[in-house]
Amino acid sequence: MDNVVDLFAAELRIKRAAQTLTQEELADRLHMSKRTISEAERCKSSPRFETVALIAREMNISLDAIVFQDTPTTTVSKSIVDFFAGKGEAEIQKYIAICKQIEDLQEKK
Repeated sequence: MDNVVDLFAAELRIKRAAQTLTQEELADRLHMSKRTISEAERCKSSPRFETVALIAREMNISLDAIVFQDTPTTTVSKSIVDFFAGKGEAEIQKYIAICKQIEDLQEKK
């Protein structure tokens, strides 16, 4: 298994570049120092979990995918289970239909 800190750092760099954000812009969004973002991207520190969680949420980085990369893909992540908790069958089916439409659109590309 790869080092999860290295994987998080790489994913952060990729996501930030894709959004054409500078480290400083991301730091400003999160009310953090540029150094915190820079060190997280270069694995030069061990940020607190709270910091990692804030960055992951802002950049839409799945910590489940990084930490549990060896988990079979048939496993549904807790965040998905939590999202659907309390929703009725009709609403769940609506989300499934939307996902299928998105898959169809992606296949047409």
